[in-house]
Amino acid sequence: MNHCEKCSINSKHNVCPLCSQQLSAINIDLADRSYPFYDRESLEKRRTPKIAIIAGLMIILTCVFINLIVMPHYLWVFYVMGTVIYAVVSLNHTILSKSHLGSKIVGQVASLTLLLLLIDSQSGFFKWSINYAVPFLVVAGLVMVTLSILTKRLKWKGHISSVLMVTLSFLPAVLYFSGFSTVIWPSAVASLYSLMLIVCFFVYAHHAVWSQLSRRFHI
Repeated sequence: MNHCEKCSINSKHNVCPLCSQQLSAINIDLADRSYPFYDRESLEKRRTPKIAIIAGLMIILTCVFINLIVMPHYLWVFYVMGTVIYAVVSLNHTILSKSHLGSKIVGQVASLTLLLLLIDSQSGFFKWSINYAVPFLVVAGLVMVTLSILTKRLKWKGHISSVLMVTLSFLPAVLYFSGFSTVIWPSAVASLYSLMLIVCFFVYAHHAVWSQLSRRFHI
C-alpha cells in the first residue's frame, strides 16, 4: 500500500490519482492489521454523543410534561427545547467532532441563528434577532472564516465550508428585502463583508480553490 502525504490517501498505485505525485510505500505489519489494538478511550468518545442525545431528549420530554401540567397557558418549554438542542449540537459537532474548523463555524452560526429566532418569536417577536443579532452573528462567522483562511492551508472541505458561510451571510439581506427585517445597515454590513471576501477569493485564491475542488470531484 502506498501513501500520498499531500492528499492524505492510501492507494495501491504508484502515482496519486488526485495530484499525480509519486507515492511512498507504507510498511504494514500483518499481525497488527489482523489484530488491531482495542482502544477503550475512543470507544468512550463514540458513546458520549449518543449519551448527550438521549439526555437531551429526556430533558425536553420532562420539561414538556411539567409545562403542560403546571403552566399550559405559557409554553416556556420552547426556550428549554432550543437551548438543549443547541447544547447537544455544540457538544457533538463542535467540541467532540473531528470535523473541519470551517464546518464547525457554519454549524455554530446556523444553530445560533435558529436559537435566536426561536427566542425572539416566543418573547413577542420584537425583531431584535433578525435586525441585529443574526447579521452581527454572520459577520462574526465571516471573521472566523477569514482568520482560518489566512492562518491555515485549506483543503476541499474547508473551501466548501467557506462557500457555505458566504452563502449564509446573505440571509440578513434576504430577510430585509422580504419585509421581515426593518433595519438595513446590519444586513448591509454582512453583505458587504461577504462581497469583499468573494472578491478576495477570486483575486488571491481562485487557483487554489479550483485545484482542490477539481482534484476531489474530478472536474
